[in-house]
Amino acid sequence: MNLPPMEKESPPQRRVLGNGAVLLSRFTPGAHGVSLGVWMKTGSRHEDAALGGISHLLEHMVFKGTRRRGAFELSRDMEALGGNLDAFTTKETTAYTLRVLPGQLPAALEILAEMLEESTHPEDQLILEKDVVIEEILSSEDTPDDFVHERFIEHLFGSHPLSRPILGTKETVTAIGRDDLIAHMDAVHRGGNVVFALSGAITSGEIDAVAQAFHFPPGRPPLPPPVPAPRPAPGHFSYPRDLTQLYLEIGVPTVGMDHPDRYGLVLLANLLGGGMSSRLFQRVREQEGLAYSVYSWADFNADTGSLCTSLCASVDKGLRALEVVAEEYQRLRRGEVGEEEIEMNRNQVLSAMILSLEGSMHQMSRLAREEIYFGRFVPLEEMIRSLYEVDRDELVRLAETYLDPTLQTVVGHGPAHELAFA
Repeated sequence: MNLPPMEKESPPQRRVLGNGAVLLSRFTPGAHGVSLGVWMKTGSRHEDAALGGISHLLEHMVFKGTRRRGAFELSRDMEALGGNLDAFTTKETTAYTLRVLPGQLPAALEILAEMLEESTHPEDQLILEKDVVIEEILSSEDTPDDFVHERFIEHLFGSHPLSRPILGTKETVTAIGRDDLIAHMDAVHRGGNVVFALSGAITSGEIDAVAQAFHFPPGRPPLPPPVPAPRPAPGHFSYPRDLTQLYLEIGVPTVGMDHPDRYGLVLLANLLGGGMSSRLFQRVREQEGLAYSVYSWADFNADTGSLCTSLCASVDKGLRALEVVAEEYQRLRRGEVGEEEIEMNRNQVLSAMILSLEGSMHQMSRLAREEIYFGRFVPLEEMIRSLYEVDRDELVRLAETYLDPTLQTVVGHGPAHELAFA
């Protein structure tokens, strides 16, 4: 195994604060700014089902006012510093990210800490923001790609909490009251649930500033008991709508983030539909002209994951495109793949892996995610070695295991007369 030459990576500084929060920091050569992430180790899968979407709603509401500043003042004061503040919610995390010049970090930290520790969630703002989130949900329902993906996730994971939408539903968001929001914030904004990740043009001064800026109480949120990973519940599911194209998503449950099959599944997904030279792009688009968009990907959560293919095609071509996808799946299961094709795809995955780590924001996210999912820093050399350990026999084994048509969930969205694939 001839691994590409790489400089040995040093791990980040790791400090456990008095309240149990973990502070990770790493200098990024060539960076001029500072990137900070305040990550909560809870997301939509940890919510009470009746309050689905509360993590995402809280992420919105911390921007809406504190005891000292209203929503406009928070935005104005941060932007006056040149700071770029953002936030997002996933199935398993909620994160608040900040980019700022080093000299402005102390003042920006004061504003961010105020938002995360002193938000008052004004009733009038909550009413307005719930309406905004409901509009976001309705917009997603009107977007065919989003709609078919949400239905696919629902069927793929069944009763598992991962099946629930991050945004919640119109009914669950409407049901969330101010007391619910305050209780949720009190539960999740606790030291044992927080990872601070800091990267960029940092010194010990910036690290100390982050350590001293936040005062989350100690403890961890009361999480629901673990739910077993979903068993495959294969089937074909149709959602008719008067559209000009047929939207299809095909996939199976796989494994969690720390499973040894992970790197092989990433390579398998890339080989199937990761680029213009991939099998599905060449067959579906270039050779048969069946679709403009077709791609595959592997996604991973803490305890389970998925291997998926997505495409949209004209109503008279969609089912043929689905047949071609099935044919390419079967070719891989029969072992019809050579070393040259595997090496080409390995190079693509390797390049994407390395390039995705460039920049202080990417480094910040990497530090946080590795702490949350693995409890340690994963050196790039280890990632590369794991990727190179996926040989042809291993790739075929993964194809045989995960591209089995009897395990697949297929969801279609489009004209009713073209959805007769059940």
